Amino acid sequence: MCMCRFVSLCFLFFATLPAVAQASSSVPLAEHRTWLKLLHFDQTPFFEQPHSAVVDDRFFLSPEGKHNPSAELTATIVALEQTDPGDGSHASCRFPARAMWLAQQGVVQPVSAQCEKRDAWLRERQDHHVGVVFASGYMGNPASFFGHMMLHLGQPSPAQSSIQLLDTSLNFGADTQGDGIVPYILKGLFGGYQARYSNVPFFRNADIYSESEMRDMWHYQLNLTPADSAFFIAHLWEIMGQDFDYLFLSENCASRIARSLELVVDADLAASPMPWVAPEHVMIQLSNAQYQGQPLVQSRMHKPSRRYQTEHYFHQLSEVQQLALNAVWASPETLHFELPDFAELAPLQRAAILDVILSHLITLEEAESTLPINTLRQQALMARLRLPTSNPFEQPPAPQPIEQATPSLMARAGLVAASQRPTALRLSVRPMHYDILQSNNTRMPYAGLELFKLEADITQDGMRIHALDLLNVTNFNPRRTSLPEMGQMAWQMKLTVRNRHLACDDCLDTRAELNIGWSDYMNGWVPFALVGAQLRTTVHQEGVAALTLNTGFFRSWNDKQSSYLTLHHENGFQGSFSHNTELRLQHRLQLRREQDVRFHLASDRYGTEAGVSMSWYW
Repeated sequence: MCMCRFVSLCFLFFATLPAVAQASSSVPLAEHRTWLKLLHFDQTPFFEQPHSAVVDDRFFLSPEGKHNPSAELTATIVALEQTDPGDGSHASCRFPARAMWLAQQGVVQPVSAQCEKRDAWLRERQDHHVGVVFASGYMGNPASFFGHMMLHLGQPSPAQSSIQLLDTSLNFGADTQGDGIVPYILKGLFGGYQARYSNVPFFRNADIYSESEMRDMWHYQLNLTPADSAFFIAHLWEIMGQDFDYLFLSENCASRIARSLELVVDADLAASPMPWVAPEHVMIQLSNAQYQGQPLVQSRMHKPSRRYQTEHYFHQLSEVQQLALNAVWASPETLHFELPDFAELAPLQRAAILDVILSHLITLEEAESTLPINTLRQQALMARLRLPTSNPFEQPPAPQPIEQATPSLMARAGLVAASQRPTALRLSVRPMHYDILQSNNTRMPYAGLELFKLEADITQDGMRIHALDLLNVTNFNPRRTSLPEMGQMAWQMKLTVRNRHLACDDCLDTRAELNIGWSDYMNGWVPFALVGAQLRTTVHQEGVAALTLNTGFFRSWNDKQSSYLTLHHENGFQGSFSHNTELRLQHRLQLRREQDVRFHLASDRYGTEAGVSMSWYW
């Protein structure tokens, strides 16, 4: 029965597969695009010969296969023509996609081998559609700052319907061997890790990304033919558990998923304007790609994080209901449903409050709260069972999908007038990612992450560096409801080279700064207050260490405009040249997806400046 299933897949492949064309007589079979994609032959480093991204010797039938696709082709043909021993070790059991494609090319006969494990895996995914899942950025892991991608296999579903929790989710991730943060970053950037595809039910990854890490997820269903889907799924069987090269910036989940999909999609899905490949680059390429004259992406579905859902439900409660919820849960360790504020409400109003409580308990459980979650859940469930079962809430609105967000590569030009310096043309460039004035629910609200941002001023005296922000991360984590333990710590981390104060243009010093503190959400306003410490060079200032204070507010007025006011104080307690206080107001007006206008005013004890600039993104 299983063997018949594989033979039927081969027949479907031969009969209806236009995307994987017959090899042209002018192109040797070993150099055919499909064969090279089957081998993941996409590594072309400087000063080295091209080779496969797979580093696992089990993936190759020839000792030279990693560097020689012709040798691997010959070894594969020889292995497929061997008699089946019946124990699942035949080459077609390990490499069904290779067998399908070579039979379609007329090089070998369709193979009928006894392959119980292969056929069971393929049978479970019979007629499944291929999709991609994108998870928004996560500040708790450097490798996840820019989002994460997974492959998804499941039964076809109409747009905006639920993903089945038992669908297959294939995650490409590195084996970090429990390394600490320093070796983790060094190996991730320069090599030392290997990664592989893992195969688990979708609900397990949803539990990690959506429930535990509170990340929004998007499901993109791809418009592949049944033949291409079957061919691609057969190839996934070949590469499951195989070790691949891994680097944070270029050989990551995004680039490998893109290169894998290129087996059946004739497009450069890992194309990037920079030397690295970020998940959002691949999502843009996927969304723009054509497949047999139609868009590759057939539908998109948003799966909000548990925290986003809970906040949205809470704000649908009336003021009376919110006050009743606060009274019921005034003590985080217990629920007081006997209070009149709750007991006197109508049944549907009480049901809505209990639904919010139950949703928030899931959030707290995933956050490993020390509260008695099981006891609280039992109290809430017993009360909920006595009330109507209808759900009074509207689902959270879907934010813009990542491919429609403002791109991360930025160039900016503007004029800056200063009280103690000549007027300058300020040029800025940032290879990645976004600042807090661009933050929204698509990436991460009330947060910013900028890397390697360079600012230079041009005056009649020439060009000078104004600032180089190697790393600038802000995450305010405002408390947007009154639910227990909803707030998180606000924090900032900076590594920057910039002028010491506003009156000079040649007083660069390096600073490393970490601040932690408080933020809140007040009717659209996000006030914050953080304290921390700074280590710095002392070329133009005194005191190698300083204490810091950052306070102010952030306000998003609408999806086009936002403002950011900061008061920054630093004090090295080494005299007048060791401290300074700067007040800065910034405003952003988005003109279109790829363009905005910025205004800023700044003042410190030495001078003031004002500027206006235009930004372009791609």
